[in-house]
Parts: sequence; structure tokens; C-alpha cells
Amino acid sequence: MEMRKVWGIVLAAGRSRRLGQPKHLLPWDGQTVLEHVVSRIRSLPLQQVVVVLGPSAAPLVPQLKALGAIPVRVPEGAQACAVSIRTGLQAAQEADAAMFFLGDQPTLPLSAAQALLTGWQERGRPLQVVRYREGRGHPILIARTLFEVLESRTGEKVLWELMAEHPDWVVEVPVGIPLPGDIDTWADYMALRAEAGLPPLDL
Repeated sequence: MEMRKVWGIVLAAGRSRRLGQPKHLLPWDGQTVLEHVVSRIRSLPLQQVVVVLGPSAAPLVPQLKALGAIPVRVPEGAQACAVSIRTGLQAAQEADAAMFFLGDQPTLPLSAAQALLTGWQERGRPLQVVRYREGRGHPILIARTLFEVLESRTGEKVLWELMAEHPDWVVEVPVGIPLPGDIDTWADYMALRAEAGLPPLDL
């Protein structure tokens, strides 16, 4: 069977309201959080990686291009996650499927993404999601047949709403490992640094 093209889409347009500063610009092992996330995702067998940025992460455009990613920006004033998803999909029109990642998960186990990629064509459903020990989580893989459906939606939880509305479209891929954390607060950030074995910050 001919392998079809899967593109990664990294959602990194959040406004970091709870943290109080741009979380994607926080330091992480000699890079920013977002650079670290993208550099790891680039090691996966994906055709290309699109990074959807908001105003706060715009300074990282040169670094992201240097990593081989395609940075795109949400329209001015856009806030809902649906806009980020639509922006990413519009940049990935050559893809046969899109795998969505969060830009604030620096400890995401790449084995979870690889589990989605392995055999996704044979699973036969257009919406595939990782099942961690605690429940479903990113990354989420969407076949091209659902691109227009997603692009037409609005709101903050469109991927999860789509799964709830159409359970017959969904297949879970169990990985048997803990659900990875993301960065919403300073405590989240410090906990993930500790988990990754990074030294304390010199603030």
C-alpha cells in the first residue's frame, strides 16, 4: 500500500492568560518550550510540520523555519481554538491526514505519536486519538475527509466535540502510559521541568 502524507499541526496560538506570560517562549534545555516541542515532532516520520502562532510567539518564526517547520499566524484578534485549527488545515492542504499537537507539551512521549502513525491507514476511521492511562489526549489524527468539517466549526473544543458527536468516526489507540502534562500555570511549568530532569531556573 502506498503511504499517504501525514502532516503535523502544532497549536501554539494560545494567549497564556493563566500563566501571565507567553508560555511558548519559556526556556527549555537551551531552547524555548515551543522550539523544543517542534524539534522533537520534526523527528517523527511526518511529511511536514505546520506551527500555528499567535502574536506572542511571532518572534520565534526564524527559529521555527530553521527547524524545517512552516510557521503560520492566526488572523489578528482571533481567539478560539477553532480558528487555530482552521489556519493549520489551510496550510496543510497537500496532506492526506493531519496530526494535531499542543505547543505547550514539552514532555509529550513521541511513542504516543508513533503509535498513531503506525497502521493508521489500516484502522479505517477518519478520527484517531491516543488513549493514555487516564483517558484520551493529544496527538489527534484527522483524515483529509474531515478537513472541511473541522474548518466549518467554531469554538474552543472542536476536536473533542466532533469525537463526542460522531463516536463511529473514532478509533482509540491505547499506549499504556500516563497522560502528558501541558503548561497552563507556573506550577505546571516547574513540575514538567522537574519531570524532565531540568535544573531549577535561576530567576
